[in-house]
Amino acid sequence: MSKDESFSTKYTYIKANEKDPMSKPVDFIFLSFDRNLEGEECEQLAQEYFETHNKMTLPGEPLIVDLRPAFRKPLSEVTPRFSTD
Repeated sequence: MSKDESFSTKYTYIKANEKDPMSKPVDFIFLSFDRNLEGEECEQLAQEYFETHNKMTLPGEPLIVDLRPAFRKPLSEVTPRFSTD
């Protein structure tokens, strides 16, 4: 596998917001070097980075969470990089 290759996991997080009943699902794209992430991992990361998504993206735009700097570390030790493109 070359240094530029990675796995991309698309995940839609649906969070009920009592303050905004019209709240929409938010999309994340998780990048990693070694594998696609599983549903439970995606759910945990989406919950953790939900506010980051709201601050960094426009409605309907996915947040790209780059986990590649933490290759082979537990997700709890990850300090990801964020982008929207």
